[in-house]
Amino acid sequence: MLYQHYSEIPEGEWYWDNFSPDEPNLACPCCGEFYLHRPSMDALQFVRDELKRPIKINSGHRCALHNARVGGAALSQHKLIAFDISLTGHNRFVLREACRRAGFTGLGYYQTFLHTDMGRQRYWYGAGAKKLWNG
Repeated sequence: MLYQHYSEIPEGEWYWDNFSPDEPNLACPCCGEFYLHRPSMDALQFVRDELKRPIKINSGHRCALHNARVGGAALSQHKLIAFDISLTGHNRFVLREACRRAGFTGLGYYQTFLHTDMGRQRYWYGAGAKKLWNG
């Protein structure tokens, strides 16, 4: 469900213990627009529970304007909901496996983060990341 601003999410509609609607980078940073997709949030919480440590989201939902400004793909899952999860403080392989078990089907491998979404099943590598992820 798309909200014009995360503050519009009705009280009692937020079920994820380790995240809040005003979490940095879950909503669009330029306008606060937020796309609430319960299966994605359930999966994110599953990853947090599996890792037993905080997760830093570098980028979550992006409004169309912000997505264009940052050079996002026209059909980017960030225009709905995707999570770029920082690798800082995490073993990248443990994080990847937790995300797979959680049900994320789109995985983008980058040098400093792992992109996750529930779009069609696919994977890709950002610039210079293939060697990092494949050893």
